[in-house]
Amino acid sequence: MSVAEFLPSPNLDGNSIAKGASQTVEGMFSKAYGAQLTWSQLPIKERIARLKPLRSLLVKNRKRIADSILVPSRQDYRETIASEILPLADCVQWLGRRARKILEPRYSHRRFTPFWLGTVRSTIFRVPHGIVLIIGAGNYPLFLTGVQVLQALVAGNAVAIKPAPGAERTSQLLVELLVESGIPQELLVLLDSEIHAGEQAIEAGVDKVVLTGSSRTGRSVLKMLADSLTPATMELSGCDAVYVLPGADLIRVCDLLLFGMRLNGGATCMAPRRVFVPRKLSEVFHRLLSERLRSDYAKNWRTVVPAPVHKRLWDAVEAAVGQGAKIFSDSPRGSLPSVDRIEHAEHAHSSTVRIGPVVLTDVLPTMAICSMDLFAPLLLIVPVEDWSDALLADSKCPYALTASVYGPLEDAIRLAKYISAGTITINDTIVPTADPQLPFGGRGESGYGVTRGDEGLLEMTTPKVVSIRKGKWLPHAQVPQPADEELLDGLLQLAHSGSWIDRFRGLQQTLQAAFKSRRQN
Repeated sequence: MSVAEFLPSPNLDGNSIAKGASQTVEGMFSKAYGAQLTWSQLPIKERIARLKPLRSLLVKNRKRIADSILVPSRQDYRETIASEILPLADCVQWLGRRARKILEPRYSHRRFTPFWLGTVRSTIFRVPHGIVLIIGAGNYPLFLTGVQVLQALVAGNAVAIKPAPGAERTSQLLVELLVESGIPQELLVLLDSEIHAGEQAIEAGVDKVVLTGSSRTGRSVLKMLADSLTPATMELSGCDAVYVLPGADLIRVCDLLLFGMRLNGGATCMAPRRVFVPRKLSEVFHRLLSERLRSDYAKNWRTVVPAPVHKRLWDAVEAAVGQGAKIFSDSPRGSLPSVDRIEHAEHAHSSTVRIGPVVLTDVLPTMAICSMDLFAPLLLIVPVEDWSDALLADSKCPYALTASVYGPLEDAIRLAKYISAGTITINDTIVPTADPQLPFGGRGESGYGVTRGDEGLLEMTTPKVVSIRKGKWLPHAQVPQPADEELLDGLLQLAHSGSWIDRFRGLQQTLQAAFKSRRQN
């Protein structure tokens, strides 16, 4: 889920699609298809070269980019550099080094080609889809959307960008920098941020959709794609798990949990939410967490969340407390809302509320709050007996985006094999996923398919197989003969029998059948 889903959606000043202007969408798509045909025929090396200047342009325009990002939970310029500009520039560099190798044709190997196929040789090409519709995120409007746009372009596609509400300026700036870098402008269709713009694009016809958003939005988009069977990648929300094992460095755990809550004000799909702590570690863990929450920084730290998110958060907190959960004694009191502010939130869709970190203890995995994608600085401490109990508790949540495991390396690696999640970090959280060579995606309510990395680049293409037969041997084109059945049965035994004796018998049968067939001809 993106915080932008709760923000108003102002129109773009530039190349936006006016409300109801479906003909404009079709016209721009027509131009995009023409440009895409030319673009896709360029050597991959040249497409990569067109993107190379983008790295320096990101540096040159870093202040403009930061000023364009209107995410209410964003803390400061430092956070924008670390979470958006730097990893996007790293992605450009990685694509320059790896994309050509990833997308190059792959040839069938003679050694692995079934012998009965004879001289058939095949090549697997990775070809672009056509127009890729990218429905962008509002919480990281440059990085998440930018990586997907870059990979789609390098793969040879045209791109239609539907920004999240509040991300219009950032998307406009991204398009401008891409054009300045050397990307043909006709390849980039910038849509309005309102829902109808995405609907119109799907109705006009796109060849692939990449969505970053909530599971609710994902279902709505998939319904629209069902009739045309348009493929999609769904990068959806999370309610991520943290496993604390015996022997874990609890100081490290607490520091990184607070980092996860602070990052982008908690508006991060893979922020730590459900923390499974063995009961025998609870006392020490709670004491260390209390120390950090009592620090001057934590006590004074506040973030901004949209009022509807604030109301949804506290409705869930009140329900959990009613079922036995406790608000952690050291949670900043500024987190607790007044009734007036909650009522105000119902009537002010665009208003925001400042809150501090919200920590609940004695949380049960069956509580509704453990299955919610809340973009707020929320931490749920779930007491467990052991790692098997933690796995069972984790399975109650329908989201499976990322998970973190803290503990001795050997134990953590062993546990990671049993955790259902797209990405698992050991003794760290969130930051390792910024590596541009790693694929990113979830399971269950967290979606399917991946973006980023080799696999994310390949998802921007579809395989095309070209098979060539050399020579004149075409047994399947001959008139069927009585001996064919015996011949094929012998071939099957020869190729796949479990013992050498049976294979030898298959060889004998094959030769005999071939001899009969030759005499009949």
